[in-house]
Amino acid sequence: MALLGWAAWYLEPAELLAVLGQVGRDKVLICGAIALVGIGVQWIKWQLLLRNQIPETNRRDALYSLLGGAALGLVTPSRLGELGRGVFLGRSRTKAALLTAVDKLSSASVTLGLGAIAAWILWPQLRGFLLLLFCILGALLYWGWCRWKASGPIAWGAIAGLSVLFNLVFMAQFFYLVTASVAANSAVVLAVPVIFALKTLLPLGFLDLGVREAAAILVFSSLGLEPQPAFVASILIFVCNVCLPAGLGWLWIGSRRLRTMGKVAL
Repeated sequence: MALLGWAAWYLEPAELLAVLGQVGRDKVLICGAIALVGIGVQWIKWQLLLRNQIPETNRRDALYSLLGGAALGLVTPSRLGELGRGVFLGRSRTKAALLTAVDKLSSASVTLGLGAIAAWILWPQLRGFLLLLFCILGALLYWGWCRWKASGPIAWGAIAGLSVLFNLVFMAQFFYLVTASVAANSAVVLAVPVIFALKTLLPLGFLDLGVREAAAILVFSSLGLEPQPAFVASILIFVCNVCLPAGLGWLWIGSRRLRTMGKVAL
């Protein structure tokens, strides 16, 4: 939070408000609609993971556990509360936590891969480091695949494809918001996955705030681009992709609690 406050002060609040005004309500609403598409992709992916390990889980329970995990993740450092999806399934909590880790790590691996490819193009001087990162990432993915293939059949191709789609949805959101104030060009396109990759490497912010915003400032400034649009886009991404599913989760949890209390009262 301190990092977020420093970044807002550094960029000057008046300029940030001006950029927010350029984005406009319509773009924010469209970004929110895209966030619902992202939730749908997550839901399909989560169902695939559950189907082979906890087959008795239905679609409704899968969605409830996904949104419940998002609600817990909002109020925990680095969104670790998402590992508690199994609490909302009411069974196989350890398995659900492991599957959540697979879900998050598969998406994170794709994020790092896309970010590394973009950085390879933008900064040729970093290619030695990026090659090492590719080797480490490839080794970890191979180790994970060998370890998990023995636990039962998982549709790894579908999981990988949905992880790519999940990342592209959120990166498209960011690009859409940024280009309200910055001309669309190849540098902006490549900057977006680098920002997401840096955020993935340093998932340290409480409420998921601060790191992505600082990364956005760093990447855009290094490319000679105005950082204010990237900062505003990062905040709106947080609202749409973190607060929205968490809010839906809390509403669903609350409605279930009220129904349970009503039945007990009767």
